[in-house]
Amino acid sequence: MEKNTLTIIIIFGIITSLLVIMLYFGIDRESVFEVEKGINSARGNPASLITIIEFGDFKCPACKAAHPVINEILNVYNTSLYYRNFPLPMHGEISFLSSEAAECANEQDKFWQYHDILFENQDNLNKENLKSYAKEIGLDEEQFNNCLDSEKYKQEVEKDINDAKDLGVKGTPTFFINGRKVLGADKEKIKQIIEEAQ
Repeated sequence: MEKNTLTIIIIFGIITSLLVIMLYFGIDRESVFEVEKGINSARGNPASLITIIEFGDFKCPACKAAHPVINEILNVYNTSLYYRNFPLPMHGEISFLSSEAAECANEQDKFWQYHDILFENQDNLNKENLKSYAKEIGLDEEQFNNCLDSEKYKQEVEKDINDAKDLGVKGTPTFFINGRKVLGADKEKIKQIIEEAQ
């Protein structure tokens, strides 16, 4: 009888230990998503094996706050960063229009300069200023204005939004580092994923 009790205790202990280990490490670890890079050029090293894809909103204060954190990551690690649009309805039509404007800047190979000036002037975004910032960074005014007025990249921005929703993105900024999702600019989590991928 005692032998049976001891065997049951040992088996129970082993099962409990295995359950704890499975919960700690996760049965399938973290999900890895297939994420398209989108149409914008890369910041950092486009040949890097480590790719960060950000879904952001030019009117989102958390995205603006994430900007220096991500730049620091790019300065420390050999990575590439791609930006895709996820304008949130709570920020109004100007958020969507800013995304379209950034794609018009990308058409002239100045996406990142325009990206930066939008975040620097986040509280002063309207259609007139979007055109003025284009002029400020040396874009061809006529080409940019025609692009923005014609809603040339409306469908591209909508594609980014739909792709983000399919990936379960609910807020901004959301990052995918080699397909692993991180909500917000959690520097330590991003560094951990990069270091595991190296």
